[in-house]
Amino acid sequence: MKSSDVMHIASYIWLLLCYAQNARSNLVEEYEELSAHPPLPQFHRGLELPVELGVDTSSGCICRAVYGNTIVVCFGIYCAKFPKVRIKSEVLRVRTTIINKVARGDLDAYYYLRVLDIEANHQLTQVQPGSFQNLSKLEHLSVSYNTQLLSIDNRTFEGLTSLKNLTLVNNGFTNILELTPAFIPSILPTLTWLDISENSFEKIPAHAFVPMMGSTIRKLDLCLCRLDYIHEDSFLPLQNLKELQLGENDLSSNLIENFLISMSQEGVNLTRLDLSGMGFRKQPPKRLLEIIAQTTIKWLNLAHNQFEIITNDSFPPMFNIELLDLRNILAISIGGDTFSPSKFPNLKALFLNNNYLPGIHYNHLSDQLIYLDLSNNQGDVENPMYYEIGRDTFINSRELRVLNLSFNAIKAIFEYTFRGLSNLKILNLENGTLYHIGLGTFNSTPRLKLLNLANNPLTASQNLSSAQFEGLNELRVLILKNCGIKQFNDDDNIFEIMPNLTHLILKNNQLYYITPETLKPLKLLQVLDLSENLMIAWWRPIFLSAGVKPIHIDLKNNKISLFSLSMIQDISYILENRGNKTAEIELMDNMFTCDCSTMYKTSLWLEVNGSSVLKQYFSNSEFRCSSPDVWEYKKVADYMTSIKRLNCLVYEHFNHVMVFMWTAPTVITFIIIVIVGTVIYKCRIYIRYWLFLAKIAIGRKFIRKSLKSTGNELKSYKYDAFVSYCNEDRDFISEMVSQLESHPPYLKLCIYERDFEIGSYISEAVLTSINESKYVILLISNNFAKSQWCRWETQLAEYHRLFLEDGTAYDPLVLIKIGDIENKYLSTTLKYLLKSKIYHCWDETNQTEFWRKLRNVLTRKV
Repeated sequence: MKSSDVMHIASYIWLLLCYAQNARSNLVEEYEELSAHPPLPQFHRGLELPVELGVDTSSGCICRAVYGNTIVVCFGIYCAKFPKVRIKSEVLRVRTTIINKVARGDLDAYYYLRVLDIEANHQLTQVQPGSFQNLSKLEHLSVSYNTQLLSIDNRTFEGLTSLKNLTLVNNGFTNILELTPAFIPSILPTLTWLDISENSFEKIPAHAFVPMMGSTIRKLDLCLCRLDYIHEDSFLPLQNLKELQLGENDLSSNLIENFLISMSQEGVNLTRLDLSGMGFRKQPPKRLLEIIAQTTIKWLNLAHNQFEIITNDSFPPMFNIELLDLRNILAISIGGDTFSPSKFPNLKALFLNNNYLPGIHYNHLSDQLIYLDLSNNQGDVENPMYYEIGRDTFINSRELRVLNLSFNAIKAIFEYTFRGLSNLKILNLENGTLYHIGLGTFNSTPRLKLLNLANNPLTASQNLSSAQFEGLNELRVLILKNCGIKQFNDDDNIFEIMPNLTHLILKNNQLYYITPETLKPLKLLQVLDLSENLMIAWWRPIFLSAGVKPIHIDLKNNKISLFSLSMIQDISYILENRGNKTAEIELMDNMFTCDCSTMYKTSLWLEVNGSSVLKQYFSNSEFRCSSPDVWEYKKVADYMTSIKRLNCLVYEHFNHVMVFMWTAPTVITFIIIVIVGTVIYKCRIYIRYWLFLAKIAIGRKFIRKSLKSTGNELKSYKYDAFVSYCNEDRDFISEMVSQLESHPPYLKLCIYERDFEIGSYISEAVLTSINESKYVILLISNNFAKSQWCRWETQLAEYHRLFLEDGTAYDPLVLIKIGDIENKYLSTTLKYLLKSKIYHCWDETNQTEFWRKLRNVLTRKV
């Protein structure tokens, strides 16, 4: 099993639960054993067949093997004979060759084989009798997908005294009467499973299996054989037959009824029957179901038929049925009492997945139900629909152990959704639209062992909290693949309530880091999958600090570019003292930079302080460099070896020199900046004055020329004057408005409290008003000199005057001084204006003369 298979632990367990082929065939016992000892995935480095065995010179076949050489595969377009592999492996597969014949003696050297597959060799036409005579240990043989193999000799399988499973799928066989003589009990005394599916037999006559009289065969597969006729007595010679797979054929219900009745009368007691894809339409054939109900059949497969509407009367009472498969039957509606305990008192597994059911809203399921699959009921692409779960739907499902709701558009789950599932062990909610988990949702499932929430937008509207996962104290496997997780909150650690967790799958999220505090509660953690995230090198030990020591850590396809000392310490901690167990740390497809600056110190530390286990890990590693170009896609281990060959011995000395060369100019530049900044701060008043004088000089010299070149066209103004004043002088402004606007010649003043638009920016309004005014009046008082806004308006007015200065007598700036002004409040600009310009002084004793002079200034022609 590959490392990616850890993402499908749930599917793996369900497969074993529902299709286990051992003799017990007890769903409850099988489940209890699996839940007590969940299967750990086996991880292999690199490719599936990474061990090159080279080309077999005698045959021209290319052969490869897995680590440990337990499986050998030979193939090739130049492979014309059966290969001679010197390695003794228990499994040999010969595929996609140009072998046209398996001759007697070709396989004599493989006496040790337990499994042999001869598949997809499209030029194979003959398997000679006696070819397998020396393979007395062989338990499984597959001669399949060899389309030119049209017949098998009656003595072909001589010598296979231990063979249990024989697979002859999709060859060129057309007559079953030519095959069955090769399966006689004297030649295959231990055969229990015969699969001859996907051959074009079309008909099975009455005496088809007579040569197999007395056979130990228990399972017969005849799927996809284009069968349209089976004689009612065909299977009678197979007295030990228990499982009959007839799916994807064209058999009528009457034919099936006839041979089932005949088998039942003659004591051939089937336990499993596959009638999938038979073309049954509208309703399950009622007469056929009544006959099945009278037999010993426990597992019934009706998948891939077309029963759109299933009513309460569609199934008769079927007291023996333990598993009912209704996958992909296009169902849109199922009656509330269809699977009631009165009809299916022993039903343990029910498959309703891949249909168009809008949800489940009834609680009349069988009380004995252990496995319920309702996955993939979200409609098609053109007609998608949300999947609804009614309140207290599972209130009577206390025996349910496995519930599959994956690939359904479930929006939210709440504390009442799973009420009644007190014995549930596995819950799959993968690939939904689940964005909300209500508080206390899992309090109803205290014995849950596996929870799969992969591919749901869980963090789209909220952060994960411990209150959402409350009640999962016995959880062992948590799958949070592709849930949009960016970080975990250590102050509200969701793993505090999951102390028994052994598998944590966080693949394909957006995690940059994970803290020791997050992992600290997970002392039993065995598998941690952080692949396809945004993880970078960490600078604080994670696993060492947390005291967590998984068997497998997957960090593939992240953003790790170097090995920090903390990473090395964590890797060493995980690898050391494992006893008979071997820890796996996957780092493929990261962004390792293979240069002296990132790898030299790591290599040096490993050489001096690294343990033998740690050194072996790096030397055997397969992760690759991503840069620089010269080392791209080469092994990091090879680069570290190159460091030992003196490639980076000068790096440390060179690095010190480079540090000095970069540091010295930086320090000197910093000192100069500090000195210059100090001088500027102390002389800031003088510098402002110098800049002010420079602005005046520039305005007089250059701006004048610019205006002359554009002509002296008269400009119309919105206001006669813009008045800049301080709020404390508001009374004087009121008098000014009264004197200038209420008496001839009726001037128009811009007063900000009156004329500025509500909501406009003050700075923009001031600039606009100055530009639209013929004159700018500065009402200079002690309060005016103190105001920062007034100083700013004074500066704008002076710039405005300089810009308009063209050598004429027109000067837009009018100064009015009110009272005495303290010298300390005068800005540089105000000092200059009061010294260089004639201004009006307010005279309380002669107000009429003051207003006359001001009016004359504002009305003169320019």
